[in-house]
Amino acid sequence: MNKTQLRIALVLAVPYVLALLLIAFWPTPVDRPASGTITQAIRWLHAHGMPQYIGYNKIEFAANIALFMPFGYIASIWGRKWWHPMLAGFATSFLIELGQEILLPERVSSLLDVVANAMGAALGSLCFWLVRILHERRTARSDPEEHRMGITELLQHQPNSTPEDPALR
Repeated sequence: MNKTQLRIALVLAVPYVLALLLIAFWPTPVDRPASGTITQAIRWLHAHGMPQYIGYNKIEFAANIALFMPFGYIASIWGRKWWHPMLAGFATSFLIELGQEILLPERVSSLLDVVANAMGAALGSLCFWLVRILHERRTARSDPEEHRMGITELLQHQPNSTPEDPALR
């Protein structure tokens, strides 16, 4: 990535991290004001074909995955290895849940949240790498040698990388 792309990523990361911190450390459950509406929406969805086994807990789990997908994507921009964003997502989620347990008596910490958040970071990282590979493939069309490369070779071959480009290290 060039410096402009890194700056854009930083500009996008700041509001995301602030929103994540607000959600994570709000003194009461963030869905409490909407709990009645959420329950009604789930009942309506059940009445209109959504399977009964999909309830609030599964929806919350999926929401936690979605919440951490941007984390994984953004962390992949700065990560030196493919697994760094997943480890960072797990560690961040674990610290959030620990903070909720210790500091916020009205919040409920959960290991399932850690699992869901880590999964979200992994999916966000996967999205980053897929976009990166597709971009490299598209730009490789101008270089016949790169066009014949497989995914593994493409990840290892860095024609446009600079010392500031940690994404593929």
